[in-house]
Amino acid sequence: MSAPFNPALGEQAGAAQITRDRDKLNVALPVFSDAAGHRAETAPGADTGSTALADDGGKVLARNDAPGRATFDLPREDDWYRLTVDATRTSPHPVTWMLGTRITSEWRFRSGHEKSAAAARLLDLDYRLPLTGENAADAGRPLDYTVGLTAQGSRRALAVASLKVWYATDGTGWKQAAAARTADGRWKVTVPAMGTAKVDLRTTVTDTSGASLTETLIDAYNSGCADIWC
Repeated sequence: MSAPFNPALGEQAGAAQITRDRDKLNVALPVFSDAAGHRAETAPGADTGSTALADDGGKVLARNDAPGRATFDLPREDDWYRLTVDATRTSPHPVTWMLGTRITSEWRFRSGHEKSAAAARLLDLDYRLPLTGENAADAGRPLDYTVGLTAQGSRRALAVASLKVWYATDGTGWKQAAAARTADGRWKVTVPAMGTAKVDLRTTVTDTSGASLTETLIDAYNSGCADIWC
């Protein structure tokens, strides 16, 4: 249960989570998996949201009222698309789910006809936050963390054309964080000291092919002891 929680695009049981099979896009995405690689499948009665496919201009082509679950028909021709997954996780008891309460991810990706099921090339952010066992940062100090980029179906790190990060509390008043490329190709992000709060993160990343991902994580991590037992 390592924060932050976000969609997992790695492979499970040898299968990618979002595939193009002939002219169908199949989405079976664990949207609340943790940063340590533990996958969290959709929880009936707790997860609500939607999965939508749009053309590159933003016109919605198809939509399913379930987060991270859909089968969409696509034209045969190779083209750019936008896939948006919006998910909210609630619970009858607040102790059971206090972080990662809402996630919105929008991918820009290119896809064309495939003869058999193949991983769709969607970007995947790899967050590494130095948090305590309570998923907390020091309330009185800036938080430095790193983020890397891969694509579904590959473990190879991708070159980042641009990366921007914003932070907020309560999903409002977004401010831009400092972000800079490091020597190993990852990016270092600095969020200023936030006091006692649950901190939200929004990241927009583009690779050199033009593919992109904008990901908003509400209640991404604790600053200080922001949970109900404090």
